[in-house]
Formats: sequence, structure tokens, C-alpha cells
Amino acid sequence: MFIVPLSQLPSIVTPVSNAVKEEKPSSTTFGDILRAKIQNVKDLEAQSLRSAYDISVGNSNDIEGAMLDATKASTAIEMTVQLTTRVVNAYKDIMSMQV
Repeated sequence: MFIVPLSQLPSIVTPVSNAVKEEKPSSTTFGDILRAKIQNVKDLEAQSLRSAYDISVGNSNDIEGAMLDATKASTAIEMTVQLTTRVVNAYKDIMSMQV
């Protein structure tokens, strides 16, 4: 077994130039992320409804896939409801604090 010395290995890391890079401020806000996640939940629910419809009219035989889609949508909706409840409770706790 031959071991290649480290000095002969090709460089994996590209060298960084000495120029100062200006970092762009992050343009994504909490509201944007929240909207995207809520849209994701809506998309999962729509996919679940589409799968159930296809099964019911005979366009598809993928019952397992439809059940998985329904479970994904149900789990996403339940998580969203729990998250909303916790956020509202945390807001109420903060607002009831005496300063």
C-alpha cells in the first residue's frame, strides 16, 4: 500500500485573496421565511388533496403515496398550529410582564 505525502495532494481549498470582501446584508427576513414555510404547508395540503382525488376517480393506484402525502400534510398542519399557539402564548407572557 502506497501512501501519498500531503505535499503532493492537490489543493482542496482555494486560496483567499487579500482583498477585503464586502458582505451583503441578508435580504431574507423572518416574515419572508414564515411566508415560505406557510406556503410549503399549503403545497403539502394541495398535494394531499390531489393524491386523494386521483385515487378516488381511479387515475392512480398509488394508495401508499396518497397516505404518505396525507400524513405529511397532517403533520405539517399540526406543527403549524402548535407553533402558532406557542408564539401567541409567549407574546401574552411577554406583554403581561411588569417592567
